[in-house]
Amino acid sequence: MSRFNFNNNAFQKYLFLLGGIAFGLSLLKNIFLEQNPGIIFYLMELLSFIFFLAAFFVSDKNNQQLRSVNDIQKNKYEEERKWMNQKIDKLQEIVTAYEKKENEATRFASYQEKVLQQLTNIKDSGKNKHKLLYSLGELFHGMAVILYKKEEPGGRFNVEASYGLAEDAPVAGFISGEGLHGQAVVDGVAVVVGDIPESYIEVETALGKSDNYYLYLLPVMKENECNRLLEILTFKESRIKEMWPEVMENLVKRGIF
Repeated sequence: MSRFNFNNNAFQKYLFLLGGIAFGLSLLKNIFLEQNPGIIFYLMELLSFIFFLAAFFVSDKNNQQLRSVNDIQKNKYEEERKWMNQKIDKLQEIVTAYEKKENEATRFASYQEKVLQQLTNIKDSGKNKHKLLYSLGELFHGMAVILYKKEEPGGRFNVEASYGLAEDAPVAGFISGEGLHGQAVVDGVAVVVGDIPESYIEVETALGKSDNYYLYLLPVMKENECNRLLEILTFKESRIKEMWPEVMENLVKRGIF
């Protein structure tokens, strides 16, 4: 079955054309009348045709108005649908980011618990600081670890023990407030420094070399005062900074520091 699609103008044109044909046929029938029906008859036929076309015209205008309203509603619906899809996408991004953050927090909590549990296996480390630094280096994947202790009088921090350094590697002490180390002591919070050059310190390791290292400065706070500073050099960035407050508290309570 054939289907004819007309736009609004074509629909109106064919509508009036068909109406005109209908009127012409209506007049044509008068030829076959036996007598002349008179002017009134033709006037009535004309009025009938006018009202007939008016009905078509009103019907067409109504259809056009309905189509216009339908198009407006359709466009409005499409805009609302796009807006809702964008909102859904944004909500999905928020949910995905939240799930990612929650998973990272879960993994971090699990890793932190594992580290704290392994710290309980560090025995006699209060006296054997080299063993302590070795254990911390293993836990945090550090290639070199240095422990500075505050000396009295004067308050200068000197090297108490080290792990992973070359025998002839010079390591100088520092004064509170002097440089990055001294500032970390004053602030009393863990600090991470990225992009440390290879020449920063000479390290003895069989793990190979890297273009850049990460340096962690971890102050040991006891009675709201920093008496030691732990320096750890690693190949890659880790979660030592976030984990350090609880690790430090654990070590201080056990009398290791």
